[in-house]
Amino acid sequence: MAGRSAPPGRQEADTPKDPGPKLPAARPAGHLPSIDEARLAGLGPSSRRGSVLGPASSFSRRNSLAGPGAGPGGRRPSLGPVPPLGSRVSFSGLPLAPLRRAAPSYRTEPAPGERWEAARVQRSLEAALAARLRSTCYSGAEAGPLTRELCELLRVRLRELCPPRYKLVCGVVLGPRAGQGVHVASRALWDAESDGLASATFTNASLFAVAMVHGLYCE
Repeated sequence: MAGRSAPPGRQEADTPKDPGPKLPAARPAGHLPSIDEARLAGLGPSSRRGSVLGPASSFSRRNSLAGPGAGPGGRRPSLGPVPPLGSRVSFSGLPLAPLRRAAPSYRTEPAPGERWEAARVQRSLEAALAARLRSTCYSGAEAGPLTRELCELLRVRLRELCPPRYKLVCGVVLGPRAGQGVHVASRALWDAESDGLASATFTNASLFAVAMVHGLYCE
């Protein structure tokens, strides 16, 4: 009859049995499966790392941290050219000129004809100062850079005239010309037989300059 309930045995027979393990419900995008879900779905080995990452996540930690712009082996490319091994590099990254190294001669004094000539160096200093400062007006803001420029100019010019195995120490004093008196003095610890000093002075209507160069024999 319609209102009569089925016997317990009949009710149990009509209920369908569970055919097997149920598949997990659909997961939202970006959700990682758990360990049990990965084992049931066959996603990788039974270890925690394999079950979480799965077969598609075969990249290593080094490659994942390096990013898509990395080169071979996960190393990022450098920003500029790599200088040769053993070369000298300045703060700006540009290579410097290699140092000139001379073989030791085991002498304690210059060879004959290779001594410091103060008169020749002085004439070169006067010519260099006159060529650079002839039409220059004094400026307090440009005095510092101009002094460094003069020191480098004198060092390069005198290097061509200087005997071998001599080190040069250049100094320049620059100031405005306003009717004042100026005295410039220097001292050095050296060998009077081989070392020497040369100085030159230049003045125009705006400034004065005193250049001093010490030549020290170095074995």
